[in-house]
Amino acid sequence: MRISSEEGNPARLRQRANSAHDQVFATIKKMPFPLNDREFVSRNMCVKDANGDLLFATVSVDDVIDYGMSTRTVRGVTRALMRTTPYGESQCKVTLIQYMDAGGVIPARVIQNKIPLALSAVGELQDQFQRDDEIDKMERDELARVMKEEQQVYSDEEEILVNQVNVKLGMLTDADFEQLESLDHLVWMGGFFDGEEAGIVRASTIVDASVEECAARELAKTSRAQIKSKKNIQSSLTKINGHQSIYHFVKEIKIPGFAPREFLTRIVWKKQGQTLVVVYESVDHEDFPANCAFVRAESTTYWEYKTLESVGETHQTRVTLTLKNDLKGTIPKVFVVRSLMSLSATRKEFDKSLEVDGATRARNVEMVTGHADEYSAQEEQTLEEGEKYFADFQEMEAKSLKMKSPLTKAEIAFKKKDSHAWGRATTTVRARPVEVLAFLWDTMRRSARREDDLEKCTERVNGHNMLVYNKKRTTPKIIADREFLSRCVWKKEGKGFILVTGPSDSDSRPIKDGVVRGIYPSAMRIKRKNGKETNLEYVIHPDAGGLVPSFVMSRYLGSSLRRVTEIQEFFQELKKMEDYDADDGKALGVRLMHPGGEKGKKPWQKVRDVVEKHGLKELSIEYDWLVGFLEEVLRGRWVMSGSVSTKLECLGEKEARKIGRSLMPALKQRKTALAGLHQWKMQNRSMVELFERYDWVESMMLTVAQDVMKTAPWGLMWRVCTGAFFSVLDIVTDVVVIVGYMGKEETRGYGYSLLMMLVGSMVLQLLVVFAQNRKKPSAMAKEMLVVMTGLKPAW
Repeated sequence: MRISSEEGNPARLRQRANSAHDQVFATIKKMPFPLNDREFVSRNMCVKDANGDLLFATVSVDDVIDYGMSTRTVRGVTRALMRTTPYGESQCKVTLIQYMDAGGVIPARVIQNKIPLALSAVGELQDQFQRDDEIDKMERDELARVMKEEQQVYSDEEEILVNQVNVKLGMLTDADFEQLESLDHLVWMGGFFDGEEAGIVRASTIVDASVEECAARELAKTSRAQIKSKKNIQSSLTKINGHQSIYHFVKEIKIPGFAPREFLTRIVWKKQGQTLVVVYESVDHEDFPANCAFVRAESTTYWEYKTLESVGETHQTRVTLTLKNDLKGTIPKVFVVRSLMSLSATRKEFDKSLEVDGATRARNVEMVTGHADEYSAQEEQTLEEGEKYFADFQEMEAKSLKMKSPLTKAEIAFKKKDSHAWGRATTTVRARPVEVLAFLWDTMRRSARREDDLEKCTERVNGHNMLVYNKKRTTPKIIADREFLSRCVWKKEGKGFILVTGPSDSDSRPIKDGVVRGIYPSAMRIKRKNGKETNLEYVIHPDAGGLVPSFVMSRYLGSSLRRVTEIQEFFQELKKMEDYDADDGKALGVRLMHPGGEKGKKPWQKVRDVVEKHGLKELSIEYDWLVGFLEEVLRGRWVMSGSVSTKLECLGEKEARKIGRSLMPALKQRKTALAGLHQWKMQNRSMVELFERYDWVESMMLTVAQDVMKTAPWGLMWRVCTGAFFSVLDIVTDVVVIVGYMGKEETRGYGYSLLMMLVGSMVLQLLVVFAQNRKKPSAMAKEMLVVMTGLKPAW
């Protein structure tokens, strides 16, 4: 069973198989108003002819189909023949001939618009079986194999080229570069301009692949992915031998008035022990004369791929890109810096952060489980201070702090003679205490990296003690950057653990000039709740140091306490759909209503992101309407109630969105979210089937429904509409009275008085609107129209 759609309109389709090569299909095609939808029931057959071609024949039949819903359709007739002819070893040629009679009297224009849709099956086949990624990978794997296994012989000219580029760019150290703000916080970027317009820039990161895989991706200049990206106007790669090529390409500058830049470079790669280098140097070549339509630019590039220790089964490579581009002409430096983003694309393509962090977390679990080290007097003192944080907070008068996730409870408090606030947060994590501690002990995990991290490193003393250094970028720039040096110690405590972080000093990390050192004392209790869940209690007392006002630190206390929410969300994202229960459904409902992430977006605008990160992704593969359905549920628009009787297996996105919209009126008609959800479920057959198939879905939807009811605008909408109605009614009655008074000589004076009061009131309101919106003519005109119609109470 599957669902198809055309032009955003659902087409319900049923399938019955008589045999592997003989099937009956039924589909309803949406037609524009006022035409009835068309139903097609056909038998599909497949045979092989004497030439080896496969023939797919479609013929209409008169079978009666049960769609699980009432339909008013016109039965159409179709006949089609599709021939697939072998073309090479792994390709074939497809020819489709189709006849269709939609029945009834249909305008020719409608038929002409539907013909491309009917014939689009050929294009869908091409998209379905395209193997661009697979073919590109095969080519990269072959090049990586050559780099790894085949011995290369280099000429003197090639050796000189590699050495020249190495001396020019490779010998520079990171200290020679001024750090630049990177668009990818996992990629370090630096610039070395020294007064030159065409300066030298460098980027560095860790890629989850071997040196050969990384280099092969960079050298795949003619891959199908590269051609599809259309980054270059022209490009060609001429291979000289197994390790040298001539690369010619033309790039659009995208600045009005600037001609495209043409590059011609010689590429040589060479493996040197555990390091592989790729160099680019501009050359002149008789096969590529200068083109007057372009400006010939120059470029020198040095790629260094250095093998690092593997994490689990994942290879690690330190990739460093150093380049110097002379684009010829006065072009902003930002265009040179943007060239470094190719390294970010490499990192993302091979990204295996979940596997890398998971392997480190597994090692930490093993270390914590077998831990038997003794604790020094200093470590015991640090732990005692952490225990005291919990007791001290209990003695303070605290007030609740609103958090984005209702699964996290937070409080803020002040201690006498202490200008900096204390904060405490609690939540429940669906993981074992040892797993939570292992996660927290990996302070260098990628999920813990932040965009404002300028430098972060750790120094392990033993299995339960480490020193963590973190330098933070501050905004605005007039405020000095902050650094934190903290001692982290953990210890087993009953059925859980305690993790304490306190300020520390170290000769290896003296305070730097221009940087203010802050402190971030904290303590976290990780206590087992049951076999599946762990309670977290987190207390912090941060001080950024310097002249940062205490109210500023207090304002950002909530974002610091959100750490426990991030832990809860991280382990929730790790769970698979087949392991979900009612508690997981509740957590998913909360995450849908409070997704966090990018500011300025509503929860329904982030549904796809939430689905992609959780086991809901598996459900969205089975039901492609899931995202649209959840978007309508979370939007909670005030619409008329409706029901859909379509079966779950026949549901399309348009109907799923209608079901999602109908939840709000169902909740409005009942006093409790549970009663409203039950009514909504029983109105829609597909929801009954969905709730029966996945028990946790009902818990998720109930959580969403409860949150929707808390923020429901029904009362406000009633008051607004009522106010607007009476405001308009008041104007109408005033006009009626004025007209009545004006019609009689003895009461005309009263009519003029009322008219002056009405006009005066209008003029006064219009003057206020003018004063408020005098710099926004369009807004002023809109507000004035609202005032004159009497709808101001509803605005």
